[in-house]
Amino acid sequence: MSEIQAPRLREQDLTGKVAVVTGATRGIGRAIALQLASRGCSILGTCSGPDSLILIDSLAHTVSNLYSGHTSPPKVTGVAANIKDPDCAQKIAQALERKFDGHVDILVNNAAHPIRAKIGEIEPQLVSEVITANIQTPIMVVNEFVKRKMFRKGSRIVNIGSDSARASIPGLPGRSLYTMFKSALEGLSRAWADELGANPDLEFMKGTTANTVAVGFTETDLVSKMPPAMREAVNQNVLAKQSLGPRAALPEDVADIVGFLCGPDSRWVTGSVVSADGGFVKIL
Repeated sequence: MSEIQAPRLREQDLTGKVAVVTGATRGIGRAIALQLASRGCSILGTCSGPDSLILIDSLAHTVSNLYSGHTSPPKVTGVAANIKDPDCAQKIAQALERKFDGHVDILVNNAAHPIRAKIGEIEPQLVSEVITANIQTPIMVVNEFVKRKMFRKGSRIVNIGSDSARASIPGLPGRSLYTMFKSALEGLSRAWADELGANPDLEFMKGTTANTVAVGFTETDLVSKMPPAMREAVNQNVLAKQSLGPRAALPEDVADIVGFLCGPDSRWVTGSVVSADGGFVKIL
């Protein structure tokens, strides 16, 4: 396994930018928020409830230490906005208005409500719950930001997808609902790229890009809870087939790819799916 590098300051190419990172308390979301903040970007991180705000405070403390001695460090703050709640988008927008003058340059749709259910055991309520949290909420967040003219020119939208949307993985049943919403995020990126990038009615956000990062197997909190048989299936059917070797990704591996898509150098990439799985799924 690769070693996790200590947080460090990077080129300050995102100074003055504001990013919303959903699900920023741990794992991939936290790594993304830290990657962007280390480049000067202020962060509004979301979490599922007030009890989790302490984890955003911990992230803010880490960033503050990085910028010790700097006169204008980026601001890192949080808002409790559960993606399962129908008013999630409004809560995020209101927090942006309170804390960042209603402006946003980067949106990373990372938070997810994953549910594993085998065919034959899926109930309509379960499908509705998955759609509301994982498809409806990202749509409404983008809709709310556009409606309130919060996005600025050259903004970046990045959806955190999965290679499950493109790969058949034996030994991992019950992925129908997960595959459904991760596939939907890819479609939304293409639709948003067309509708938002050069729309004359949306001149205030001209040049905005929208992309998806298809994430492979990554060491997060959820992995530690996997049954041994399922982890063995991943080892044999996923990790062993990766071009870069049989190791799980670290959140930082994914965060650096997302960071590229959030920066100025990705200005000509939009409507795309970028693979972040060590070569397990080759996307052309």
